[in-house]
Amino acid sequence: MSRKPLTVRVEDVCFSHWPVDPGALERAIPPWLSVERAADDAWITAIHHTVAGVSAFDIDLGNPAQSVTVRTYVTGPDGQRGLYFFAAFTTDPIASVAGPLLRLNYRDGEVTRRDADGEGRTERTLDVDGRRALTVRYTPGEEPASTAPPDSLPAFFVERFRVFGDGPLGTKFVGHVGHDPWELGPVEATVEGDLLSVLSLPEPVGDPLVHYSPGNELGVSPFKPLWLD
Repeated sequence: MSRKPLTVRVEDVCFSHWPVDPGALERAIPPWLSVERAADDAWITAIHHTVAGVSAFDIDLGNPAQSVTVRTYVTGPDGQRGLYFFAAFTTDPIASVAGPLLRLNYRDGEVTRRDADGEGRTERTLDVDGRRALTVRYTPGEEPASTAPPDSLPAFFVERFRVFGDGPLGTKFVGHVGHDPWELGPVEATVEGDLLSVLSLPEPVGDPLVHYSPGNELGVSPFKPLWLD
């Protein structure tokens, strides 16, 4: 029976996407990667989510945790589409076991989630270095979630299966994340804060877009040198 090295179950996932200047973003990623554009912009995404479970070779690890990851969309030297992570934050240190496998740069920060009122509205916040970096308030719509059409902007954001990362002495790495197509549902949301400035990333050039998913299961494979991909 096949056993996955690492499985991460995520729930109540809220994606906040900011358009940024492609040239500025190029200077923020490793030189061997290229920024991938959509709708004529480069994009940085913060993902608030609940880590409902983590298992390694079918052995459960840790407890449910609240997390935020910050990523962008790139292509590798041979044009392979993928992700590059700038930072990650979590309420459970055990959940950070995924960090080395995904080349996640876990940083100190305070992540919170609470019900904002009695009508299904959720508020998620992220504090970094004592500053309120991000507040997202959202209410999922009643319509059922569905997969994004191919070649759509939502699919550009969520249908990614490679993660690129740096290693010692400039080593180039790639990891793979397997998952079913993400199901996205309607959402009403407000996004506040200067997260990108706090992380020394390029400033937005427009208002954020928000997508919501009830969740997914991610099968994570360890990183390997890019030349073995």
